Amino acid sequence: MEQEGNDAANDLWAQMFARTAAHPGAAVMDPNYDPREDEARARAGFTAAGWSTAEIEKILAMAPGRTADTTSSRPSVNPSAEAFQAVLCDDVEAEMARQGLGSQRNVARGIEPVTGPFASKAGVIMTEQSIITAGAFTFRFCGLIAKAFHRTVLLDPYYWQSDHFTLEAAKLLLRRNMPLVLYWNRIFISFAMSGTNATVPFEPSDPKQVLLVEQIARAMEVFVVAHEYGHHHHGHGRDIEADARVEEFEADQFALRMGRPIGERDRTPIWNPYLASGSGGVILLKALETLRRFEHELGAPMPRGDTHPSADERIARFDTLAAIEPALFATFKGFRITSLRVMDSIGALLIDFLGTIPAADKARLTAMRRELWEQLPRP
Repeated sequence: MEQEGNDAANDLWAQMFARTAAHPGAAVMDPNYDPREDEARARAGFTAAGWSTAEIEKILAMAPGRTADTTSSRPSVNPSAEAFQAVLCDDVEAEMARQGLGSQRNVARGIEPVTGPFASKAGVIMTEQSIITAGAFTFRFCGLIAKAFHRTVLLDPYYWQSDHFTLEAAKLLLRRNMPLVLYWNRIFISFAMSGTNATVPFEPSDPKQVLLVEQIARAMEVFVVAHEYGHHHHGHGRDIEADARVEEFEADQFALRMGRPIGERDRTPIWNPYLASGSGGVILLKALETLRRFEHELGAPMPRGDTHPSADERIARFDTLAAIEPALFATFKGFRITSLRVMDSIGALLIDFLGTIPAADKARLTAMRRELWEQLPRP
């Protein structure tokens, strides 16, 4: 059948964006924004992390070039977020084409001027077209979680896959490294309160570790975008009688199916095992689960579990694709075990900490969060 393209999706997205961007609390670029302020903070952060002046200049020189060739769909959108999404969507669509799929031609893309880490798919009525969007701070969230995750693994790289692993012992290991735990806590508090990274300190990885951190972040980002392409490809959301839980599982499997060959082709400088194994999806799902717990503790309603499977239910099905090739199964499983244990340990310890916040302080934070979120547009 002739592919219809994405004109209707682009038209609908223009209308949706205009409505959201007009909201007083929309996450759009300040017309008076001066990038030199961020550049000064970046120089200080990279210097503190041990980067040389030449390395810092190279990174800063790359930043404008990264977005120069990206045509902004909306002038008020952060060009960095749109550039990230463009790369990710291009990679997923290229892999879909390699696998003989064609539904990607019916997709429009957009960055939603809304806070919070999320991606979504909206179907266009009476067509096979869809809009795939990400929140303005989705990729910032992935980058911060990747940095914290990598630093946590390095506390004891062999322990996380050890047969002697226990959750209580892992929490004890973390308690001995409180600056790192507090960094995790600041990430979740910041996103739970404002949907942004506003109160998270800029602490870049040192030069020897940055490529590994970027691999983890990319694995998370590809998974979240490919998952939405999976919803589009399978036509999810068009049948009101469909089982939403089954649709989530199908979209996950699609993301794994796309992510594995992309991860195996990535060379930065080696293949990306977090992407190929689906571990990026594990880290992302567990991070979002912990974030929802933080939001709930600060007054937000918990999502209904009867329409969405839990993170653990979804992760339990990640072995299906890897098991097709037994030779790689152990490697893939090892990365996912490490990812799950790290994220479970961090999540459990941070939830323990939330339980120790004095009632008066929690009430104050809850009131602040409610007042802030009432001013923001909803995704």
